[in-house]
Amino acid sequence: MPAAKKTAAPKTTAAKAEATEKPVKFTHLGIEFEVPPAKKLPLDLLFAEDELDAVKIVVGEDKWAEFRAARPTIGDFQDLSIKVNEASAGSGN
Repeated sequence: MPAAKKTAAPKTTAAKAEATEKPVKFTHLGIEFEVPPAKKLPLDLLFAEDELDAVKIVVGEDKWAEFRAARPTIGDFQDLSIKVNEASAGSGN
């Protein structure tokens, strides 16, 4: 019986981006967001006291203002938070 061929598990989008040090882009509520690779995340993220502050820091002031201008719901924020977390997966956050 031939030996089974080992295949590597596919990398996630965030892991690929981290490996190449490229930002991860995604769209939410018609707004394009960009999450930097782990080594380029703002240091202030370490001082965030809650999830709301963390997401605001990661997406940046301009995109946060654009998101707020869209009059999001709490559910919209929860979805954004999930997307930001997925985009920064593997960054140790």
